[in-house]
Amino acid sequence: MTGGNPWAQIIAGHGVAPAVRGDDGDVLTYSDIGALSAQVDAALGKRSLVFVRTANTASSVAAWLALLASRHAVLAIEHDLPAERLAALVARYRPDAIIDPQGGHSLAPGPGGTTLHPDLAVLLSTSGSTGSPKLARFTAAALLANAKAIAAYLELTAGERPWLCLPTSYSYGMSIINSHALVGACIEVTARGVMQAEFWDGLTARGATSLSGVPFHYDAIRRLGLDRLATPTLTTLTQAGGRLPAPVAARYAEWAAANGRRFITMYGQTEAGPRLTWLPPEHLAGNAGAIGLPIPGVTIDLIGPDGAVIGEPGVAGEMRCTSPGVMMGYALDADDLSRGDELGGVLMTGDLAARNDAGILTITGRASRMIKLFGTRVNLDDIDAHLASIDVAGVAFGQDDQLRVLIEGGEADAVRAALVAAFSFPPRGLAVKQGALPRAASGKLLYGALGQAWEAAG
Repeated sequence: MTGGNPWAQIIAGHGVAPAVRGDDGDVLTYSDIGALSAQVDAALGKRSLVFVRTANTASSVAAWLALLASRHAVLAIEHDLPAERLAALVARYRPDAIIDPQGGHSLAPGPGGTTLHPDLAVLLSTSGSTGSPKLARFTAAALLANAKAIAAYLELTAGERPWLCLPTSYSYGMSIINSHALVGACIEVTARGVMQAEFWDGLTARGATSLSGVPFHYDAIRRLGLDRLATPTLTTLTQAGGRLPAPVAARYAEWAAANGRRFITMYGQTEAGPRLTWLPPEHLAGNAGAIGLPIPGVTIDLIGPDGAVIGEPGVAGEMRCTSPGVMMGYALDADDLSRGDELGGVLMTGDLAARNDAGILTITGRASRMIKLFGTRVNLDDIDAHLASIDVAGVAFGQDDQLRVLIEGGEADAVRAALVAAFSFPPRGLAVKQGALPRAASGKLLYGALGQAWEAAG
């Protein structure tokens, strides 16, 4: 560890407090993490680019935090990433070493030779799949600023026991780890899935105080029954990673209010480190489906087509975010890792939003999710919202004059007829298939893989 990385002092300051516990009961302390960081430093001998192969285990979370607190630059990748995709990433970015926490934190040498910018600390995948070669570049200070903001609005303390079921390599999962490590909490990590009885048994037995998930998780819990959440220690539910349909958000808000819990919806982007907004529980009942207010330290302006800032309520524009957590810029190959800050803390999100009179933001669409269907402009997010309203798991995509809808539930012909009736679509421009929606390990939808999933559906 070096004195220049603020995370090194944070980890050291928590001493022998428990930092992470896994499904097998193994507990690693913050002192253990500090020792691991020093061990990695000694083994590498110089500032290096390190890939860490993560899984939902105590050793993986410890390895992530040890590298975050080190002088090295790190990319977390899923342990089960196919060998050919891992090989492609290694060839593109030339890491000095690859750490496998599942193998006793063994260090495997990489090709090396990549020049790193002095401020570069973390690389994050910009898609739901950690095999994507497009990465976001971050400083340690940027991730610390975002973690501090999250800890502030969630009022985190060392007594928290977050139930971590999201991958470390996913920016949402990473932010849960970082924000709780900041305050010295013990992260309860699990490899169990939400549909498994062991998931719920472990959550109860280990006294989890919070649960975080993407819409996929909350839809699954809704189907299982919200009584699964009625454990004595669980006080906070957080949701990010995509838009939760307003009726579902309202149902959780009602349940939380009736049971003395907090249900908090949030919005962010990987490129922002990642959190940008949150909806305080007291505002949720009347604003289900909204993304809320900027988190501490973040400013959000809505930009109109003419480039001017929109001031009046109810008018949508693209969100421009100013935040200390914004990335330095993108990387497409090893040469980009020597570049400095190219964004100056300002990020155009590509998401369209509008404010109400109270300043609460609601996403209205995405600039890139618009197509024209025989001359009529179609917002694909509106179709997704309608599918959710009729309790069909599906997503719309396609191109001009070729609208496609892939569904996991429901009958294709019936869903197609319902969409034609709801939106007055010309039938010849709409095709519906039933098949598996492509998802990352986090449960987040992989929009880039929808074409392949469509073809596989036959």
